[in-house]
Amino acid sequence: ATMATKRKPQRWSPLTCITATSLSPSGLIILESNDGEVETLVRTNVELRYDGSEPLPLLTTSSAGVKARWDPRDLNLSCHVTTHRIVLLDEKEVVGGSIPLPLVQTAQPAGGPSFRSPLGSYKIELSTLAWGELSIVFRGGENPSYRRSSEHRDDAYDAIQRALKRKAWHDKERQVMKEALRPSKAIASKKVGVDAIMTQNALRHRENANLADVAFGGTNDRIKKTSSVMKKDKGSKKEDIDAFLREATELIQVIQKYSATIDRERAASLTSSSAGPRNASGKDTAKLAGMMENMGMTSALSEKQSGSVYHKQLARQLVDFLRHNDKLTKAGGMMTLTDVYCLFNRARGTNMISPEDLIKALDLMKELNLGVSKRSFPSGVTVVQDDAFDDEIMAKKLADLASSSSSTGLTKSAIAGITVMDVCRSLKTSALLANEQLLSAEQMGWLCRDSTIEGVRFFPNLFTTGDFSSCSLSPVR
Repeated sequence: ATMATKRKPQRWSPLTCITATSLSPSGLIILESNDGEVETLVRTNVELRYDGSEPLPLLTTSSAGVKARWDPRDLNLSCHVTTHRIVLLDEKEVVGGSIPLPLVQTAQPAGGPSFRSPLGSYKIELSTLAWGELSIVFRGGENPSYRRSSEHRDDAYDAIQRALKRKAWHDKERQVMKEALRPSKAIASKKVGVDAIMTQNALRHRENANLADVAFGGTNDRIKKTSSVMKKDKGSKKEDIDAFLREATELIQVIQKYSATIDRERAASLTSSSAGPRNASGKDTAKLAGMMENMGMTSALSEKQSGSVYHKQLARQLVDFLRHNDKLTKAGGMMTLTDVYCLFNRARGTNMISPEDLIKALDLMKELNLGVSKRSFPSGVTVVQDDAFDDEIMAKKLADLASSSSSTGLTKSAIAGITVMDVCRSLKTSALLANEQLLSAEQMGWLCRDSTIEGVRFFPNLFTTGDFSSCSLSPVR
């Protein structure tokens, strides 16, 4: 007889009853980039409470049929405020839920010390259209303190109020209306046929080029205008941020259009059977594709915005960045810290991280079980490595590469061995990593070295098999 496995009851709490949230492989929120969503604040160690008398309905029912028990509280969550919603995550169970800001009627700060409760909890009370009264309680982050709880509550409340005031979820509608009033459409509407299409495309390219020119270089008039606006609003940094987000929306639309163009160009090049030299359009597409891959970082929170969870967020961002377009896989499953630091900061743009922040984030990757971790070689070289990377497989590959090498000037073909540069060309990796992998394979017994005045060459370790037939050489006549 087999023992019946005990099924875990389905979780039934406010977190599982609000809108479900999509997460990346590393556990970060997947933002709605098409709608211009931006993450503005993160705070940890919060609670989500439901203040109603009746339990909330579950979004999904358990297929196992195990009855869940209602719990009106969710503990140890992280609270993420974006321009479109309030997201709450349980990082241990990888469960997330969100409260869309269009459904929030009112948000009020509450709690704090009182005559009856000198240490009352600091919280934000939300009145929602879908779930009634909800409360977000702040406990002061990973190192709880009553004073820090007050600061976290105030920071989150300010971020929510700015988002409710700005109503960024209406930007898409405003952009559609603005698109309809563009000069390119107004002028092209007076023409017909191919002439109308060509005129509209030419005007669009001109408008987009002007916008990109202002964004990445800027004309003097626009810079002066921006400077005057900044001076006018000098008293409020928060207003400057909101103004920047409004200005960035149009640029995001242009970037998305170019991204769609790149996808179409790539699809056409794959289906095309013509083989010839790349034309100017193809070169421009490749250059633009490189720019687009280096831009981005939908969430580039600073240490002040992320609070105590900053380095954990940074570790998850790093993993998602290295997984995107298989950057780590294409590099052979291993990258030096210098390469990671330069590529990641290039993608972040101006909000760069320090080498110390990178090291702290890498130290947390193993603890967070993200599938990527830091590794130090005996020589002292430190790399970022995919956990799926197998030293045994790499050593065997290097041994096969050394066995397949042949020398010239001998009457009998013989193994010529491999150098660091041979491995660089074969594996398309840096000389630093190639040298470390050769030394690792030598320590594991797959290779032997031969140090001469010409340099160091690595050969297959024939002492493990005892077959020295490939070493019996005849002198050159």
